Amino acid sequence: MLLTAAPNALPAAPSDLAHTAAAAAVRARQYNPLRASRLYASVAVAQSSAAEQQQQSAGLAGALALGWLLPQESAARWVAPLLTKQAAGGMADAHVDQSPAAALSAVAAVAERALQDRGDSRRRPLAKPAWQPGLWARTPPLFAEQPTEPQAPNWRPWCPGTELLEPPPPPAYGSARWRANMAEVLEVSHRLTAEQRQAAERWNLDVGSVTPPGVWNMLVREHLSQHPQPPARHYRILALLNMAMHDALVAGWRVKLTHWTERPVTAIRRELDRDFEPLVPTPPFPGYVSGHSVASGAAAAVLSRLLPEAAPRWQALALEASESRLWGGIHPRFDNEEGLVLGRRVAEVCLDRFEPPGAPFGSVPLLKESADTRPYSAALPRMRVWREPAPE
Repeated sequence: MLLTAAPNALPAAPSDLAHTAAAAAVRARQYNPLRASRLYASVAVAQSSAAEQQQQSAGLAGALALGWLLPQESAARWVAPLLTKQAAGGMADAHVDQSPAAALSAVAAVAERALQDRGDSRRRPLAKPAWQPGLWARTPPLFAEQPTEPQAPNWRPWCPGTELLEPPPPPAYGSARWRANMAEVLEVSHRLTAEQRQAAERWNLDVGSVTPPGVWNMLVREHLSQHPQPPARHYRILALLNMAMHDALVAGWRVKLTHWTERPVTAIRRELDRDFEPLVPTPPFPGYVSGHSVASGAAAAVLSRLLPEAAPRWQALALEASESRLWGGIHPRFDNEEGLVLGRRVAEVCLDRFEPPGAPFGSVPLLKESADTRPYSAALPRMRVWREPAPE
C-alpha cells in the first residue's frame, strides 16, 4: 500500500499556505472532485503567474484568488495570514512594493477566466437515455436521479486540445470482456487482502475529504519540501499538475455522460449476486471512465516529466488509486484502464502545450496560452487515446 498517511494529515510546506487553505475550503464545503480541481487549479495558476513577475507575490496571489473564488467568506480569512507571513519574511521594500501589483494582475486574469469557464453554469437536468441493461441507473446509497455535475462536460479546459480527446466506447453489454470484468469485481470482493481493503478505503476520499486532486497536491508538496525547487519552478509544477487534473476530470465526465455505463452494484445484483455489497459507497454518476483513474493518470504523467527522480513512485501511486476502485467494488477493470490512459493523454497535451520540447522551462505563459482555445483546437483532429476495442 503506497498511500499510507491519512490524506487530511499530510504535511504542508510553509510556502504553500494558499494550497493548505484551499484544501480546508474543499473539505468544509464538501466539494466534489470537479469543483475541488477547479479551485486548486485557479489558485495554483494565480500563484505561478504572479511568481513569473515577482516571486514574492505568489503567496499573496493565492490568498487573493481564494478571496475572490470564495466570496461568501471574509477575504481577511485568506489574505491576512499570508500578508503576515510575507511581512515576517523580512523582504526588501522594493519586493513588497512590487508584490501586490504582480499578485493583483495574476488574480485579475484568473478571475476573468473563471467568469468564462462555464464552471458556474446553471445546473440543468440532463435527458438520460432510456434504461436498459448496461446503462446507468440510480445506485445505493444515494439513489440520485441525476449525475453529479451534469454540466461539467462543457467546462472550459485549461489546456487547449484536451476537449478533443476521446477514448473508444466501453465494452458492449453482455460481451465477453464486459462479463469477465464484472465477474472480476465480484470475485475480488470475496478475496480482498487487508492491504487492498486499506488502500480502497484510503483512496475512497468521500464527501468532506480533500478529494483525489487534493491528495496529489499534498503528495507533491511533501516531495517538494524534501527536494526544493526554485520558487518559480515550484509554483509552475503545482499549476501544471492542477491544470492537467482539472482537464482530465472534465474529459472523464464528458465520457461518462456520453456512454452512461452502469455501475457494478447494478450489474452484479441483477446478473450474478443479488446480495452484492461494494466495500465503498457507489458515487452517483455513470462508471466509464473512472474519475480517480483519469485524475491520477494525469497527475502521474505530469509529475513523471517534471519530477522524474520520483517517476516510479508517481506511476505506482496512480496505479494504486486506479485499482482501489476495483477493490472498492465500484468500477470494473475497463473503467480504470481506459481512465488511466485518458488521463495520461490529457497530461501529454498540457505538457506539449506549456512545456514544449526544446523550449526553456516556464517560457510559455499559462494564462495567455490557456485563453487561446480556438486556433489550437481547430488545428487538432479528433483523437483517440486508446487502442480500438479487441474483438469480443
